[in-house]
Amino acid sequence: MDLKKIKALLEKYYKGESTSDDEKILIEYFNQDDISDELLADRDIFSYNRDEKKNLEDMPDMSAEIWDSLQKSSKNEISKEKKLIYWAFRIAAGIVILIASFVIIKSQLQENQNGEYQFADTYENPEEAYEQAKQTLLYVSAMLNNGTEHLEPINKINESTQKLSPLTSFNSGLNELNQLKKYEIANKYIKQ
Repeated sequence: MDLKKIKALLEKYYKGESTSDDEKILIEYFNQDDISDELLADRDIFSYNRDEKKNLEDMPDMSAEIWDSLQKSSKNEISKEKKLIYWAFRIAAGIVILIASFVIIKSQLQENQNGEYQFADTYENPEEAYEQAKQTLLYVSAMLNNGTEHLEPINKINESTQKLSPLTSFNSGLNELNQLKKYEIANKYIKQ
């Protein structure tokens, strides 16, 4: 077979432009014993492809087994009756939550002299309530401050990057110097 034709077919093959007829010609050529020395590496590629194709053909067909296992798993799904029971339990749980919420809120409400309902005070003395609220807020503040201590290294990084912000003006100066490249190109032509 003509070596130039084989090289042209190989070039088309590696570019992905070869047809199935072209590939059959290449496979037939590389199955021969008499191959040019410069195409030995290509012969290895085609022999590898041939061996892999044989391995794929030798693989057993497992599609029937997969289909059977899928059908078995669909049979194991929850029946409609069980789904109905789950929905009933969900609805019952929602109703229980609503009733419990109503009872709790009702126990917290008191009727005042005007006939209006308001939430019952937990403290008789407003100063005690103020002190308790103050202590609670100080506790929450302390916990929040404790949580932000771990973020201090990030603040240090932020401070360091702020020190580098003058470098942005340096970059704009470099952009202005790009105009000099036009003169450099013209200078090359003038020197000639």
